[in-house]
This record gives sequence, structure tokens and C-alpha cells, in this order.
Amino acid sequence: MGVSGLFHTDELPAYGITMEEVISIEDRLKLSNQDAFILVADEKEKATNAIKEVQRRAKTAMIEVPEETRKVLEDANSEYLRPLPTASRMYVETDISTTVIKRNYLEEIQANLPELPDEKKHRIIKEYGLSHDIANQLVRLERADDFEYIISKTNLDPTTVGSALAYTLKELRRDGKDISKLDNEILVETFSLVDSGKIAKDAINEILNGICDNMGSPEEIAIKLNLVMLSESDVESIIDGLIEENIDMIKERKMGAMGPLMGKSMAKLQGKADGKLVNKFLKDKIQSIISG
Repeated sequence: MGVSGLFHTDELPAYGITMEEVISIEDRLKLSNQDAFILVADEKEKATNAIKEVQRRAKTAMIEVPEETRKVLEDANSEYLRPLPTASRMYVETDISTTVIKRNYLEEIQANLPELPDEKKHRIIKEYGLSHDIANQLVRLERADDFEYIISKTNLDPTTVGSALAYTLKELRRDGKDISKLDNEILVETFSLVDSGKIAKDAINEILNGICDNMGSPEEIAIKLNLVMLSESDVESIIDGLIEENIDMIKERKMGAMGPLMGKSMAKLQGKADGKLVNKFLKDKIQSIISG
């Protein structure tokens, strides 16, 4: 009932209640030697509720042993601990209205449950042909959703996008860069430059680094850093010059000259040409020289 406790005749006088006060109560209530009293001290409403509970319990005890939870004492006796909950007080609570959960509601919830990390990892490996390592990093860094959003907005190969999100951003953060500036829209804009052939894949790192340093938009940074791709004719012209400079090596090594010339070409082009295009030009021109 919320009271701190109650006193009964068996334990009085005690707790600051004197024998004179006990006798005074017994006289007031006109008790005989076979009678006992219960004393509750608290605010009127709480005390009244407690006394009513005492009366209810006393009346029950006259008929049967009250059902209750009791504490076992060291002397083998027991004492009252708390009421024994009835079926109505166990689950479901009687003071909470019953809510009927309909089957279609459960099915809707089940259909919209978030994808578990392991399930997501295996799915993006299967759907996008990613390596286990890249997929694992994307899921662990909670970048898998970003990856799929960017892929849906560009035609760039998934491995390039996944690698940038899994490794490049981590390296930038490790270098103290504020990668919060690299939101999905900025990343889409950057990857679109590669997709459209304006910059090479190798330039992605420099573009993202420039954005972190507030150098401008991805395209502005590409122009400032001289990363804009050369036209095919310009690339071919540069390779023609390298072929002419190294004609003796080509005649001596034949196709063995591919490796050294590829290195020289990429150094000369400074990332402003796609490696596959450079490789094709070199291969065709060397084979043409060998065949006379």
C-alpha cells in the first residue's frame, strides 16, 4: 500500500512506542487479553488503504491459508514477502489494453527488415563481382548502401567504386582529411568524370584529396591539377614521338620493348590517358614496326 511498515501488538512496546501508549490504545479500543491491534502510521489515505488490506487478510486467514510468497527464515519459520500473483497479474498485464497483431502487419514488418551484414556482403559479391575483401570492408565501414547508390548513378565498374570507398576514404581519414565533405553526390560527380572519360581512374585519389582541401568542384580540381584526359589523337601523337625516340630498342627487343615503353608512356602522359588505350597504341605500333 506504500506505507513504510506497520506495528502489531506482538512487538510492542518498541520503535519509540511506550507501554503507556500501548495500554492507552487497548483502553480506547476496549480490548481484552485475547485481542490484538494493528497500528499504521502514514498519511490518512495511505494508512486507511493499508488498514483495509490488513482487514482483508485477517478475514481470509479465518477461512484458509492466504496464498502468498513467503521468505524462509533461519529458524525454519517463514514471513510474508509479497502477494502471490494471480493469473490475471501475470502476462498480459491487466492495466494494458489488449492489442491484436494482424497477420498482414507481421508480414509487412518481416518484408521490410534490414538486411543482415553477412547477407549484404554475400549479395554484393554476387551482384557486382566484388572481391571478398572489398565487400567485407564496405559492410564493416557501413558503406555498402553508399556503394550501391553510386553504382546506380554511374556506369563505372563496381570494383573501382568499391575500392575508393573501402580504401581511399580510409587513407584520407588516416591522413587527417575531413571526409565528411565527400558525400554521395560529390562522389557521384567525381566518378562521373571517369565514366565520361574526362579523367583517368588513377586521378580519383587526387580529386578527392582536393575536395577535402576545399579546392573546388571535382571538375575544377581536375583542371587545376592538369588531370583532364588527353584526346585519343593527342595520346597517339605522344606515343608516336616515344616510338621514334626508341626505334632502335624496338628493333632489338621486338615485343620485349612493350614493358619499358609502357612505363615511359605513362610517365609522359602523367595519368591523362587510359592505360588500356596506351597499351593498344603501343602494341599496334610495335607490331607494325616488327612486321616491316
